[in-house]
Amino acid sequence: MFFKNLTSTLGIILSFTFMFPKLYSQESDNFLLLYENYDKLNKIEEIIEKSETKILTKYGVDKEFIFDNNLILDPSKHFIGYQIKIFNDKRLIELKFNKSSIENFFKENLVPYLAFEGKVKVFIGVNDSFFQNSNLFILEDNVFQEELVSAKLLSELNQNIDLDFEILDSFPSSKYEEDEMLSMFSEDEKSNWILMLINRFDLNNWSISFPKNSKIFIKNNFEFQNILLEEAVHEISQTYIITEKNTFTASFNSNISEDKFEEIIELLAQSTDILNFNIITIDNSFITIEFETYLNKEKAYNLMVDSGAVSYK
Repeated sequence: MFFKNLTSTLGIILSFTFMFPKLYSQESDNFLLLYENYDKLNKIEEIIEKSETKILTKYGVDKEFIFDNNLILDPSKHFIGYQIKIFNDKRLIELKFNKSSIENFFKENLVPYLAFEGKVKVFIGVNDSFFQNSNLFILEDNVFQEELVSAKLLSELNQNIDLDFEILDSFPSSKYEEDEMLSMFSEDEKSNWILMLINRFDLNNWSISFPKNSKIFIKNNFEFQNILLEEAVHEISQTYIITEKNTFTASFNSNISEDKFEEIIELLAQSTDILNFNIITIDNSFITIEFETYLNKEKAYNLMVDSGAVSYK
């Protein structure tokens, strides 16, 4: 039986479990929080020091609240390390921060923060008023395409927000047309949406505007992923209900195969939905695991049942 062979075949796993009552996945102590371009590796210290804005965006924290209360997060105090990751042939620096440490900072200073999950439709209009019929040139620009790919990737990894891009066929030529476009999207779209307009400001600069929130940024290139992610978080936060951490227990038959048991441990350790877990009992009948998650009861139940749990509460 599996239970009889447990100590010999999975001794290392169980020893680790009993020595450290709670096993934290990468989304906890080694928190996969920020991703930067591989080319910036030689500026790693500078990137860490300037990570506060991205951390606040990750947690949906109001930056004005931080400023008004004279709070300093100081990312270097929460930094753990980094490694190189490859996503879709894109090399990124994966910065690791201590999630528990960051959240304790928020709690101690009474900073409200959210855990996100959702989808945002992003309507994108591009225009180069200095050169006729040049929209295709903008859309095919490597930097523009890189920004789209990076923004979508990072929003899914960091905020659990799926960005759905739609390039507009026409660009509003006046404030009236812009307002008409906003009105149309407001009527047609039933979920979260953003309008981003990219237009040449002069021979050296571009304007990137978000008419829905009356925001405009002047930049000398197409780098818009950071401001787009902030807008996506803002959009979700308008309708999002604060998610509380929940603690549940799930039991598995103790006669499951050794491979299946290892699969369960690996799932709990790597899943971004599981904040931490603890094996609380192992006997002749059941292996019972307690875990903490942002998932609600129904979603957590489905996750455990799909993993082979026979009872759940």
